[in-house]
Amino acid sequence: MSELATAPAEASKRVGYSEFGVVGLLAGLGVLVLIETRTIRESLASHGTLGPRVAPYFVGVMLLVVAVFLALDIARGGRGEQEAGEDVDLSHGTDWITLLALAALVAATGQLIPLIGFPIAGAVLILGVVRLLGSRRIVLDLVVSVALAGSAYLLFTEVLGIYLPLFGGE
Repeated sequence: MSELATAPAEASKRVGYSEFGVVGLLAGLGVLVLIETRTIRESLASHGTLGPRVAPYFVGVMLLVVAVFLALDIARGGRGEQEAGEDVDLSHGTDWITLLALAALVAATGQLIPLIGFPIAGAVLILGVVRLLGSRRIVLDLVVSVALAGSAYLLFTEVLGIYLPLFGGE
């Protein structure tokens, strides 16, 4: 009888161990940021002022601090709660086909920008995303995707001064 009483207690104790994966991810990312920050070169002009390493060091340390606090919370019995959204049906699983198609579309866009330019590749990306996510108004989708991609191109090139290729081969 004592075996039956301890089995549910052990099972509930093991359930939270998977949350330590997030702790490991945060800690690993924090260590990676700290290691890579050491490779940032500082110019002589930044000597005596806050240099380019300050923000990455801060982020790396904060990732480690959050990992420690999360590990302590999990060890004390804290558990993450499943998100309850009014428009989210939690009984359905992940639509892997749509997710993989979106990932392929993003990867293809990165390859298309040098070939056909940012505005066209951006419009293809936006149009593909809205169509994959269920929009069926093709004319509106085309107008919005061209307008958003063109606006982003103008914002980056004209306002921010960041070069993006207008056409392929530039």
